[in-house]
Amino acid sequence: MKSENDKNLMINMRLMKMIGLYQILSPNSPKILGINIFKYLTIIQLFIIQISAFEFISNIYFCWDNINEVTKYCMYLQSDVIATIQLYYVLKKSNEIWNCIRLTSTSHLAYKYHSRRIFEAGQSKSKSYSVLIMLLWVTLVVSWILVPYMVKNYYIEVNVENVVYRYRFSALNCLYPVTDKFYNEHFIAYYCVESIILMCWGHIRMIFDVLGTSMCITIAFQLKMIANSFSMLNITDNHSTNYHFDSDNATKLIECKESTFIVNFKVLVQDQQKVVENMKNIYRILRSVMLLQIALNSLTTILLCSITIMNYFNGLSLTSPMNIRLLMAIVTYSSHIFFICYLFEDINEQKESLNFALYSSGWTESSIKCKKILLLAMRLNNAEKLKLQITKKQIVNFELFTSIMQTTYSVSSLLVKQCSKKM
Repeated sequence: MKSENDKNLMINMRLMKMIGLYQILSPNSPKILGINIFKYLTIIQLFIIQISAFEFISNIYFCWDNINEVTKYCMYLQSDVIATIQLYYVLKKSNEIWNCIRLTSTSHLAYKYHSRRIFEAGQSKSKSYSVLIMLLWVTLVVSWILVPYMVKNYYIEVNVENVVYRYRFSALNCLYPVTDKFYNEHFIAYYCVESIILMCWGHIRMIFDVLGTSMCITIAFQLKMIANSFSMLNITDNHSTNYHFDSDNATKLIECKESTFIVNFKVLVQDQQKVVENMKNIYRILRSVMLLQIALNSLTTILLCSITIMNYFNGLSLTSPMNIRLLMAIVTYSSHIFFICYLFEDINEQKESLNFALYSSGWTESSIKCKKILLLAMRLNNAEKLKLQITKKQIVNFELFTSIMQTTYSVSSLLVKQCSKKM
């Protein structure tokens, strides 16, 4: 994809290049033995994440009697699982993802009078949301790395088989087959290892989420552009075609004779089918990962709340370094679930608005032939029930987000009551 065509894309290509996603997907990236050199680097990241996953499993085994520590390492483990799956899908489906990005360019749309203002609004939203998603993960990773370095006299006590170990507060606070004395003396080495694991994990999450966010916003605004173009198309008795502009010189109200109306209408239907077909491909590629991500992120949010509550009832203040990091993670994961649900609800709304836009076009004064074409377009739109579904009845939308938050609140409230009774 040539840089001169970036202006026809809503996706934030500059950010994609900054985080390395562009280089991973691009077929023009430098290669070694016929394989993209940046894919080798991501495989190294994947290897680091896999090693950390085995470490978390061993920690679960050694801390089996400590419910708080087991919960923490289970949370780490499932975070590694989703990061591994996300990176695997990006690597495996890189060519398909690249083609989907290429097809989101406005140069692939045949109709020449789509609203430039809507396109620019889509570009702006894609840039701001993708940067916001990136900052969420960067802030989380940086806070987890820097807080232990800033708080030097803070120790974590771990009870393993009735023996209490005091480890200095670190990035992940993993257990190693060494004494706490040896660990504390060589703290910097362990701290650096855990920081590298966190940075690799955060980078993977960032790559996939910037991709998913950008694609969702692009689909929504392309559908919005097409709906707007349908509603701006009208029939007039004049033989000439008239163009009317709004105050921003952007939205065009096109009045044309019926034969021209039919030609323009058919071109718009073709554009609609192109966008819907690309939408199908994107959903096919991302669907399973997105659904798994929502499920595991929801579980992680519940686990984070549970660990925070147990820490509090075990004597740790909510303003302690441990709980501050956990609270930041809760905010990050909750915001992430919100963004996913919001973006897919926006796509659903834009898809359903197409029929209203078709109805708003100037069809009332048209011939039977024109009305039949309009009816056919409506049927085509109704036939494409494209929604990210969890079950046959449950789709990804804002209602799902509220349901997840209600479940999290219910579990947290129950845990608070149980812990209060034991005090």
